[in-house]
Amino acid sequence: MPLIDINIDTQSEYSFEELVASWFQECTPKILVVTDGLNYSPTSDFGLTEFVNTLRGSTVHGMTPIVITATFNPNGTLSYNSATQHITNFKFTDQAHGLIKSRYDVVLMLSVDGEFSTRKLTDEAGALNAVIQFMQAGGGIFATGDHADLGAGMCMDIPRVRAMRYWRFADTPSASGQDRLTTNRPGSNDSYDFEDQSDEFPQRLYVNYRTEAGGIGSAHPLLQVPGNNPVRAIEVFPDHPHEGECVVPSNLNTKMPDGATDEWPISTAGGIRISPEAVALSMSHGNAFVNNNNITTKQAVTPRSFISICAYDGQLANVGRVVTDATWHHFVNVNILGDLPNLPPGRQGLTGRNLDDIKQYYRNIVTWLMPKNVRMCSRYPWIIRHMVRFPLYEELKPMPFDQIESKHLREIGLLVEEALVKREPQFHVKELLKDALEQALGPDATLKLSEFRQEFGKISARDAGLAALGALTMATANLVNELQNQEQVKGEEVFGPMAQEAIALGVRRYLKESQAELRKMDALIASIE
Repeated sequence: MPLIDINIDTQSEYSFEELVASWFQECTPKILVVTDGLNYSPTSDFGLTEFVNTLRGSTVHGMTPIVITATFNPNGTLSYNSATQHITNFKFTDQAHGLIKSRYDVVLMLSVDGEFSTRKLTDEAGALNAVIQFMQAGGGIFATGDHADLGAGMCMDIPRVRAMRYWRFADTPSASGQDRLTTNRPGSNDSYDFEDQSDEFPQRLYVNYRTEAGGIGSAHPLLQVPGNNPVRAIEVFPDHPHEGECVVPSNLNTKMPDGATDEWPISTAGGIRISPEAVALSMSHGNAFVNNNNITTKQAVTPRSFISICAYDGQLANVGRVVTDATWHHFVNVNILGDLPNLPPGRQGLTGRNLDDIKQYYRNIVTWLMPKNVRMCSRYPWIIRHMVRFPLYEELKPMPFDQIESKHLREIGLLVEEALVKREPQFHVKELLKDALEQALGPDATLKLSEFRQEFGKISARDAGLAALGALTMATANLVNELQNQEQVKGEEVFGPMAQEAIALGVRRYLKESQAELRKMDALIASIE
């Protein structure tokens, strides 16, 4: 008998997949994409079509997200098209559609307007405060612009964001001079041309394999790919002849606009301030661009590296995560799909694994930025959907979770982990284990348990997490079998208490087993003495 015995009433309007989705509607990730000068046209070079379609066609922690697009304008009249899920003249403070944590989980800001624009974020009364409240409540923020001060209008005043990228004109390199940041690779004609940004040759991305979020030897979660090979990472990006630049701030003692609240709060697990990290670097290099009239339109550059992605794990300090990117040219059609609408030879965009990896980066952004409460809620549908797939459907059999010994719980947890990482990057699963441990022990005890392996060898937070995952999986399966003919189920309300009990049992059994092992060691030492 499989772990979940699918036996849906044939008269029901729901398939099993639809039934699970209906149970966990409150877990649905809600994403807002905002721009002030780009567009969402599929035929426009500066459209965000492929980016948005990738998000809408993806799953985030097992759930298909709601993706709302918006064009920011503090001066116009707001209107919402429910058919296209688009907001025209978006206002951050609008009562019905504005930015609040209960309405959106992640906001992606791709800004064009400069620091002296008449459509700045601060031109809308209360908008900056709305963004700050969203961040402080755990909402995730992504922000990018382009060369010079493009993007400053919407982003330069936002706490944390303002310090994780150069936004203002005085701080940024030129668009055409020898100080420009160009990642354009020469195309098939071996010359450097502006249009090379639309060909099939991406830039190389230099991944930082030593981040706190990724650990030593693995990429940051933003650049991980599905599979259990930590060496494999996203190492390509769309190229562009004049990018912006991200930065890791050197001063973490700054305050929010209220003058009192820490901009970079102290970690909940210790007395240090959480710092942003350089996720990856790009290399600026290349010769001049010379047009058909033999006029130099962009100067040759001296090679130098620069930070192309920066990330801040605010969840370690009970605030939202933040990601900045060097340019929105990593997201617009002309750099992804090619030179639209005609797609001339040599300008037909990225293909194959390169395109797949860049789309994985898009998915990773919104997944990593998701608030912890969304991640905790969506773990149930995520696990349930894998239980009815190979290999878990064949390898696991139902049994009362409270009758399973610690060793078997860890074995079950390992099977589930292996099944999950075949379809998702490793960080998804690591956070699943960490969330379970913190739910049972709290952040401080979880950190101490993580340090035990260095001191005592055999005891580890990972094994405790696997035991918790094993118990959670078995308890979830049992509850699904009880409820699967019911269409009206409030998922988090019903599954939450079950999860708390199962996770606590799994961790408790592992710790008791470890305690018994330590006592054996004490007895051995006593016998030697």
